[in-house]
Amino acid sequence: MDSLRELRARLRDVDSAVLGFSGGLGSVFLAHMLKEAGRRFVAVTVDHGMLPDRDAISETARRLGVEHRFVEVDLLGEKYFIENTPERCYLCKKAMISALRRFAAEEGYATVLDASDQDDLQDYRAAMVAVYEEGVETPLIDAGLSREEIGRYAREMGLPVPRRESCMATRIPAETWIRREVIERVRGFERDVRRLGFSAVKARVHDSLLRVQLPEEELEMGVRHREEILEAARRHGFAFAAIDTLPLP
Repeated sequence: MDSLRELRARLRDVDSAVLGFSGGLGSVFLAHMLKEAGRRFVAVTVDHGMLPDRDAISETARRLGVEHRFVEVDLLGEKYFIENTPERCYLCKKAMISALRRFAAEEGYATVLDASDQDDLQDYRAAMVAVYEEGVETPLIDAGLSREEIGRYAREMGLPVPRRESCMATRIPAETWIRREVIERVRGFERDVRRLGFSAVKARVHDSLLRVQLPEEELEMGVRHREEILEAARRHGFAFAAIDTLPLP
């Protein structure tokens, strides 16, 4: 409880804020805590063309009962992003922070908050370098909260606990150019597979093959639906789809 008490104390010092809202566990929890603290804030999602499911993010914000907005950034028009180098996440985070800061300045909010947690510091993550270079506030890290703790508190509070969703750019192998048309095809495939009843899906592209990751508890269901999954892959322009032996966490 010490870390939760520390977070509440830190949020009392927040005047007004734009919260970078991915719809993931950390941003859901921090939005709830800001609301509980009575702070003036707005949850803002940067739509950079790489969101797996924009509608799901909107629905999560609605369930939380928080004000939510989208801002647009066209990273698929930027050569530094579509080249898909090891610096992609760093440059993407920089662009996202700039968009959030512009929104904050235009709408009269004092600060920008990032919902990263202690687990994000355990190994090198280029996006975290950008967060600290830009001086963005990280209340969950500053309070010492791990992802496991956040998940436990979120469940105790009755909050939605979404599975981790990663940027659509992670579907493309490193150093392979990211093309808008391929991203849209993969997004469509994942949407169709979720409609079969899966809670999450991630499809990695290898030329004409999709390597499909599903939650561990749904792998058996994936085998039962293998024909429908293959049909969805072909519908979106891929020749093959294989269920990966490495499941989603």
